Amino acid sequence: MGEKRKSRQKDGATKKSKKSSKSLSTETAASIPYPTQVSGSSFCESTTRLTVTLAPANSSDHWAGIRETLNGMLLRFVPQIRGVVLGYSNIKVLSKAALLYSDSPFGQLEVSAQLLLWRPISGMTLRGSINVQSPDHIGLLLWDTFNASIPASFIPKSKYEWRPFSDEELAAGKAEDTSSSEQSSDETEDSAKSDAEEAPSKESAKFGSGEWVLKGTSQGVGASGSLEFVVADVIRADNVLSVTGALH
Repeated sequence: MGEKRKSRQKDGATKKSKKSSKSLSTETAASIPYPTQVSGSSFCESTTRLTVTLAPANSSDHWAGIRETLNGMLLRFVPQIRGVVLGYSNIKVLSKAALLYSDSPFGQLEVSAQLLLWRPISGMTLRGSINVQSPDHIGLLLWDTFNASIPASFIPKSKYEWRPFSDEELAAGKAEDTSSSEQSSDETEDSAKSDAEEAPSKESAKFGSGEWVLKGTSQGVGASGSLEFVVADVIRADNVLSVTGALH
């Protein structure tokens, strides 16, 4: 009797363990914070009114001061506009004259300009070029300008898995790097070496020690070199925007 009870208790514990494991797996897959899907482009145009500060050196040429101010905004995130400024056009001076306040030698001039902005929003679908893969994340470059990262916690393990490269694959990758670097001509040898040192090869830059693949297969998530993802969060650090993404 005692042995039967122990056997039943053991079977019950095993069943509970399996149920608990299944529940944990479901919770993990469901814990990825997918935002509500948003359609549309991450690029937009906005006609904006700006206050330009003119230095005394630009008092006789206010257009030089205006262009200097607008050029200083390029590729920077401007909180008042809620986007990264990529370009400007249709500049109009709204003030009749620059205003001087107190004892400051700098004038204040009101202008309007049509700005081209990059304004990613959570829920948008974007595509980027993969530049690194690791067990912790997938790194991407958007339009050769902006950084994006897909953390491992935002990669559903029910669909994807990390596959380390074998020793043979790693050796083949190094051999390919070596042969590519030896193809430069004598005239461009120095510059080619410099470029090779600054820019990693396609294989080493994307994968390193392995790659993310569809579960149960060897098909890489970035087989074409690019990857589509959903914007989970937009992070601002000083004047720079970066994107955190999630895979479906």
